[in-house]
Amino acid sequence: MRLEQLYIFEAVTETGSIRKAGEQLFLSAQSVSKAMIQLEEEWNTTLFLRSRTGIELTEEGARAYAMVQKVLEDVRALSDHFHVKDATRREQQNKVPVSLCSCAVMELFAFGTVNTLMEKYPEVPIQIDKRSSVQIRELLFSTTREEKLPDLVLNNETPAKLATFREKTESRYNCYVLFEDELCLQVPQNDPLASLDRVPLSVLENLPMLLFSGTPDRRTESEEILKAWGYELKNVSRISNIETCSQIALNHHRYCFVGSPSVEFRPLAGVVYIPLEKPIVTNQLMLVKRRKRNRVIINAFVRSMEDYFNLRQLW
Repeated sequence: MRLEQLYIFEAVTETGSIRKAGEQLFLSAQSVSKAMIQLEEEWNTTLFLRSRTGIELTEEGARAYAMVQKVLEDVRALSDHFHVKDATRREQQNKVPVSLCSCAVMELFAFGTVNTLMEKYPEVPIQIDKRSSVQIRELLFSTTREEKLPDLVLNNETPAKLATFREKTESRYNCYVLFEDELCLQVPQNDPLASLDRVPLSVLENLPMLLFSGTPDRRTESEEILKAWGYELKNVSRISNIETCSQIALNHHRYCFVGSPSVEFRPLAGVVYIPLEKPIVTNQLMLVKRRKRNRVIINAFVRSMEDYFNLRQLW
């Protein structure tokens, strides 16, 4: 087994094509195919299922790919540390576009990190697509074409739905927990509710509420959870802009939900944040595409998240 074979294996896996892998590595298709046959013989396994439409990893191939990724990431880390140049590969990587999909809560981190990366890699097109959590799930669950899926995703999920979320994403993404958020009620400091340690769920039913939602005519996930517990919010309006939701709620004498500690990213004076009687907790997640198109930028993004959060990998 040679290091060159591992790079070829990685390229074939990520492009899904012997020909495209050869073009990316400036090798003939015959050389790529021969290297993969040799690797399969040496490892005594079948790595790919070949068809007219391309190639796909076998179950053993997927395991091998995960291990090879770790090996090559260590090799690249050594190269970066000792400033070893791999000019051709690095130049190709640096010009590949990167797509990022972010829920509004994580938008500040998304834009901040991307702005930093653009200073270091000015030639890389990085697209940020801001959506609600529900819209992001719909994108991840309904899109079947690999190239249509974002390279990076910042979103949240409740613990109760995490198993389903994993089932629908783990074949394409590695998942990391950034932090846990607990839903709180935003209350003006001079409001009688401000003296409570926790908000009774029955109180919520008749409060004038303004809630952030990706589409104003759709219930928020918080409403759905409360309804499942037997509490129906009866005086609700919704807004599609999280940046103004808290301020508008305050200006119009309405209440709104915010997550804590993510509320610290958008502090608002003159209010207190009180947790609910029955906690609603969400995990803020980062999904990293397994078949990375631009490994240099994506790894740099992940490292920047490690500087902010104590990342915990789920799958």
